[in-house]
Amino acid sequence: MKKLWAIAVMALMIVPAVWAQGTTVSVSVQNDRNGTIQNAFTEALFAAGFTVVSNNADCLLDVQLNVTPVTLSNSSNASVRIDLTANLLDKNGTVLLPYSFWLRESHLNQSMAEDRTFRYTISKINAEYRSLLNDIIAAKPVQPAKQGNTVGLKINADREGIIQNAFTAIFSAAGLRNVSNNADYLLNIHITITPVAVPNNPNTFVRLDLAANFLDNNGNVLLPYTISYREGYHNQAGAEERAFRNAAAKITAEYQNLLNTIISR
Repeated sequence: MKKLWAIAVMALMIVPAVWAQGTTVSVSVQNDRNGTIQNAFTEALFAAGFTVVSNNADCLLDVQLNVTPVTLSNSSNASVRIDLTANLLDKNGTVLLPYSFWLRESHLNQSMAEDRTFRYTISKINAEYRSLLNDIIAAKPVQPAKQGNTVGLKINADREGIIQNAFTAIFSAAGLRNVSNNADYLLNIHITITPVAVPNNPNTFVRLDLAANFLDNNGNVLLPYTISYREGYHNQAGAEERAFRNAAAKITAEYQNLLNTIISR
């Protein structure tokens, strides 16, 4: 049975004019295994209509890959963790599209655990990254927000305002004003919490999935933002609180940079 412990971040940036089918991309992967990860990304780019070349490309897909042994108590299996970051950069080194996740897999020995980890990594790239590239191709240019514009916030679930406070602090730092009614823009946040079964572990685990779409008054998504987070604790209430607090910390660390891409000074 698949054992997945992942933080997945997929954030679609405002699409530059250079982005179109036929745009050339070179792919660089650190610490690959027999070219398997590079091939997965290359096939995803080809499927979306990009042209993959070795040199003088319009963009660079810079993939950093780290595989680390993990020691798990109360488990006789070997476990490894894979951390993957794949940033699509323009010629100036500006991040056009960030993509990152980590997952952990176990098997009878380390070699088999690594094999399983790479297989699931490829499956994740095929399932997620291709869809993300297709969204980019289909996206239309949008009018950027401006400092001083108002933003409303709608959220279906929270804990003591943890997530809401994280986003409103970022709005304030970016020069946007948070209001309750008649806002220029809306951040629509949907959160689900799901119990997760983890064999051979006495703790309780939950998975938090968050989708936060930044919308204009016509309902156009100017900036989608999605994270998945899993946390464990002695009981479910503690696991949920950890999930919310760690999700808020991740939002604080990365969302303002994404928001800045759709704000004009």
